[in-house]
Amino acid sequence: MGNQMAYERIIENNLFMSIYTFHCRLLRCVSRFFTATTTISYPTTTRHDDYTKLDTEYTNTKRTIILDLDETLVHSTTQIPGVRYDFMVMVKMESGVMPIFVVKRPGLTEFLERLGESFQVVVFTAGLEDYASQVLDKIDRKGVISQRLYRDSCREVKGRYVKDLSMVVGEDLGSALIVDDNPSSYSLQPENGVPIKAFVDDLKDQELMKLVEFLEICYVYEDMRDAVQDLMAN
Repeated sequence: MGNQMAYERIIENNLFMSIYTFHCRLLRCVSRFFTATTTISYPTTTRHDDYTKLDTEYTNTKRTIILDLDETLVHSTTQIPGVRYDFMVMVKMESGVMPIFVVKRPGLTEFLERLGESFQVVVFTAGLEDYASQVLDKIDRKGVISQRLYRDSCREVKGRYVKDLSMVVGEDLGSALIVDDNPSSYSLQPENGVPIKAFVDDLKDQELMKLVEFLEICYVYEDMRDAVQDLMAN
């Protein structure tokens, strides 16, 4: 009922008509939003008092979602996994060529396609290019991902690989978010980070479908970091 009243107020006040279709879709999706099993609670809709943060000028600007690869989009292992794997890539090692078995996170294909409708999609991984490029070729058949950054683009800080988002968006950090299961990866810009539960082999995992609903809400914030701040406050 609360969501319906907020929706009606938007129509009555003729607010932000450029995102009208988005909100209709969002409200239809609310009933199938998050399950109690998730460790992260994303808001199902934007609160009425938060509409002051929206600006139609920004909704017409392409925003950027930066995605981690391993344990965020896929799980890879040198051993045959205990669940059905989706494909295998061959990676050169010092000892020769090694097979890597890859399990895609459930919903990955739809997740990328939906993101590609509104966002510029970038993958920033600490994985080596020889491995990661092959995996990305397999999971991104439609060319949704516009930019790929690998381990050689990371900064090493106290023995950890850290991703500097300014390499992707420069100083316009309000237009970008990074999704990563490892918070230390975005420690240079923690306010831009959207955490996600690490994926290994749970074929019932629904985190990507939950996440895409939240990211679609983030799109209409003037500064997408405000959406993350609201998420953490709830």
